[in-house]
Amino acid sequence: MAVQTSQVEIPYLIDKAIHKTYENGFQFIYVPKKGDVFNVSTWVKTGSIHENDANNGVSHFLEHLMFKGTERFKPGEFDKAMESMGAVINAATWKDFTFYYITGPKGEGGKNFEKALDMHADMVLLSTLPEGEIGETHDPEDANSKANKRERGVVIEEIGMRLDQPWTKIYNALNHMMYPVGHPYQRDVIGTPQIIGHIPRQEIVDYYQTWYGAENLTTIVVGDFDVTVLEEQVLKYFDFKKQSRKPSANGTSFPKIENGHKREETLTGDYQTSFFIMGYHGPDSADLKETIALDVASKVLGEGRSSRLYQALIERPKAPVFNAISSGQSTFKLGNVIFIQGNFNGSDASDCLKRVNDEVSDYLFKNPITPDEFGRAVKKMKVDFAETSETASGIADTIGEAVTITGTLDSYTRYLEVLGSLTLEDVRKAAVTWLDPRRVYTASLLPKGDA
Repeated sequence: MAVQTSQVEIPYLIDKAIHKTYENGFQFIYVPKKGDVFNVSTWVKTGSIHENDANNGVSHFLEHLMFKGTERFKPGEFDKAMESMGAVINAATWKDFTFYYITGPKGEGGKNFEKALDMHADMVLLSTLPEGEIGETHDPEDANSKANKRERGVVIEEIGMRLDQPWTKIYNALNHMMYPVGHPYQRDVIGTPQIIGHIPRQEIVDYYQTWYGAENLTTIVVGDFDVTVLEEQVLKYFDFKKQSRKPSANGTSFPKIENGHKREETLTGDYQTSFFIMGYHGPDSADLKETIALDVASKVLGEGRSSRLYQALIERPKAPVFNAISSGQSTFKLGNVIFIQGNFNGSDASDCLKRVNDEVSDYLFKNPITPDEFGRAVKKMKVDFAETSETASGIADTIGEAVTITGTLDSYTRYLEVLGSLTLEDVRKAAVTWLDPRRVYTASLLPKGDA
């Protein structure tokens, strides 16, 4: 039985969405959207945020294993069934969440959708995580260790490919500076080869049973359905009584985020160009006005070819040393982060980074955002939001992230309202507050010999 039901107005759609929360904590959101295409997704309120140094990467490893069968459906059967109906399936893991989705045609009488919903719910609630699909434990550093061809080996290979990427290296270095020891955001979501190589099946099962309970799940359906019939179907297939559960530690406390003593980290490697990323701690993700104001400020500063940083460092110089530069804000449950990142050819890295900082300082104090820049940025953000709202998957993804990170749909349903209410002064104030040069952390990756 639903203990809370609300009707929510959705931008650009005629009919209101239905948001229900049940006694067990499970949330169901239905967004009516005309057409034959449906999207069903389930968002789990866990990612690397609930991991530790011993099991780092288990959320992502579990995401892979969730497709490896249940008591009712053998490994590969889910994929084949969705492929046969022309549906697209995927999943993703991040710091604050993991989610699984299916997008496809409803089929005659909604048969495709009901089949997809049945298999999706069965996978989310009752995956068996078979030992044979996980694979034997494996020591990636031991040349004599048996090569692992199952999912454990697949994830270890994925980690290896990721760790070779320059952006991954400096992003991880930045996180180590921005967060205290023991903070979950300090670790890489994908984990390490050593942890994934050795983590036993039972530990993965325990994590699954702890965090995949009703209170941590939100299922979203976007499409053209009779809401009464749809709710009956959702509650039929999401039968939590069949689960084996361990109590989740939803009261988990995290180390306080404070300004670190170390502000810069320089790495070197076999690269021809240099990479950098700057990070600033931002506002609480639930502070919608401040978050969107900072998005506007970031768009003017470093998003697109007309942005301040692109014009100053790439477009106008006769012989630019910067190849790419951009900025953006990421929303996290424990506090947003603003990033500035780029790539340059200059051999004097300190001078290049100083030029970036000088441009940011100029933007904040000497030549702040103009009325024309403000107007163009707001207009572009409205267009981007409208484009996201055109597809079932775009709507579901935006709502899912909003409700999982902030606990409400406000960052989606009130986005245009708040964006339209912002003033030039709001944006200028947000920029000065959060992009203060004294708050910046910088990680760089330079060619060997240039450090």
